[in-house]
Parts: sequence; C-alpha cells; structure tokens
Amino acid sequence: MTSDAYKFGYAIRREWPSGEHDLFGFTPDADIAQRHLDRDQGYWQSGPVRPAAVFVVAVNARDVERHPVGGCRQSWCPNVPERGQR
Repeated sequence: MTSDAYKFGYAIRREWPSGEHDLFGFTPDADIAQRHLDRDQGYWQSGPVRPAAVFVVAVNARDVERHPVGGCRQSWCPNVPERGQR
C-alpha cells in the first residue's frame, strides 16, 4: 500500500432504488469529478432504468479502491454530497 492510497479527492456515488450504491471515478480534482458526474447523469437520463441519485462525495483513494464493484450496502461508504454541487 502506497501513500497515494490515502490521497484525498472526490468520487461519484450512484444510488439505486434498491438501496444499493456504487462508488467510482476517484480523482483529486473537483472539476474533473464534476465532469464525471455530468457524464454519468447524462448517460442514465434517457434510459428506462435510472439511479435514484448520483452525486460527488469527498473520499480518499482507498475508499474507492476497497469498494465492492457490484452494488454495495455498506454503511461505512462515503455518502454526503460534496457542498457546492450544481
């Protein structure tokens, strides 16, 4: 484990109506995180299946690295939207 694993940044949290969530797209740059968010929201906007919510959360790289790939229900996952989101 390198010191980069504890690097602070942002990720996208996608919540599903089933109560599961995804956490992905770590970046140390808030502007890049916003672009990831815009792209993800655009992708799901016209589909028949849509997430209940998609937002940017403050995380460290390890939070994202350790996160399960399939839907997750862990209570320890970052779940507070980053302030100042559009």
